[in-house]
Order: sequence, then structure tokens, then C-alpha cells
Amino acid sequence: MAEIEYKNFETHHKQRSFVVFYFYAKDPADYFEALLIENDIPYERGTGKDLLRRHLIGIHKSHLAKAEELNNETGNFFRKPFLGNRQTKNGVLIFTLVVLILALVGFFLKN
Repeated sequence: MAEIEYKNFETHHKQRSFVVFYFYAKDPADYFEALLIENDIPYERGTGKDLLRRHLIGIHKSHLAKAEELNNETGNFFRKPFLGNRQTKNGVLIFTLVVLILALVGFFLKN
């Protein structure tokens, strides 16, 4: 099974030897920064000049492989469950079963 990767980085538009990781919230950016410090990876941090106010962290390409691992770790740490809590999951399951039963009843009554 293919692994899904979170791609929130791009090559710096002026300095091609740097990669810029961007985050839309402060907490993931802070967490990623703490992981970089913990792993002794040099970086530069700033904020975007666009309307979104992204948190930008620049890293030299020589540290890209490890930084991608830390980025995936950051994404996994802040990821929320797809359907939320147990009640929502059960609600979706019951709704699906009701629709399936109605479809089967309609199919057999038509014939």
C-alpha cells in the first residue's frame, strides 16, 4: 500500500538550495521548529507576506530527508480522526445500513 505524504513545502523562489516549509497555524509550526532544534537542523523562520499569514521555515536541501520525516511527524501529531468521535462513526454506519436496506426493499418490491 502506498504511503500518503503531506507536502507542505516548496523550493525557495530565490535561493534554490533552500526548501521552505509552510504552516497555516502557529502550533504545528512551533512543533516542527522544536523538532528541528532537537535534531540539530539549522533553519530560518519567518511569516508570509500574503493574506494567509503562513508560518514559513526555511531549511537547506542537505537536511531535506530528515526534515521531511519531521514534517510528517508534525502532520501526524496534529491530525484529527476522519469521522471524529465514536458517535459520528456509528451514525454514519447506521445511516448507510438504512439506505442499503431501503434500496434492497425497493429493488425486490419492484420485481
